[in-house]
Amino acid sequence: ALPGTIRSRAGRGDGPGMMSWPEARRIARSLEGKIDTKLCQYLKAAGSLRVEPSDEETASSPVKALEGEIDTLLQKLGSVTDDMRKLTASGNSSAEEFEMMNRYQSLFHQFSNDFKRTKRTVDNNLKRARLLGSRHDSKNPSLADIRPHEALEKERDGLFSSLGLVDKLIDQGKLTYDELKNQRSLFGRIGGTMAALGRQFPQANDFIKKIRDKQNRDTVILAFVIASCMFFTVMYIMYSG
Repeated sequence: ALPGTIRSRAGRGDGPGMMSWPEARRIARSLEGKIDTKLCQYLKAAGSLRVEPSDEETASSPVKALEGEIDTLLQKLGSVTDDMRKLTASGNSSAEEFEMMNRYQSLFHQFSNDFKRTKRTVDNNLKRARLLGSRHDSKNPSLADIRPHEALEKERDGLFSSLGLVDKLIDQGKLTYDELKNQRSLFGRIGGTMAALGRQFPQANDFIKKIRDKQNRDTVILAFVIASCMFFTVMYIMYSG
């Protein structure tokens, strides 16, 4: 009884403007094959796409045409899967119909994700081509007549050269640091030696201290004598005048 019921229900649509189940299944199968073929062509075209800044529009035309066709087919498949969902939700649906509806919904999402991912890759390639093309101006004469990959190679060589210069500066800094560290150690050893000599020869240290004190005292006396002489000289000149 069940197969007869399914055939009698599936032979008609359950609402105005809605296709029947056999029609939806037939269209879905047809769209599956077309989308699969177009996606393979699109992936192949995107993988072999080599865009030069000068011929970006020409190189991307076939890929853009495929994008439009795939987008239209995906919209049709999405509409068909919506009708399938409505038909299975109307009641009296078999497990086979539910399984087929879920399969085509999964295919629709898989196809859409593959298409979006590949489209992002193509868009990034086109943006990179436009970026390289925008640099071919009077401010960059060295990049005026070279291809994008050659420009990238020049930029890479420039980066490697800069990195080599930075490495040399770092090595020089390390050498300077090591020399200063050695000098610090030398001064530390000299200071320790002088302190040890002072502790070993306290009499010599006291003698040097007395000589230094006597020199300071003689300097003070000499300064006092010079100041006194200058004072008396100034006083004599003032009063004698």
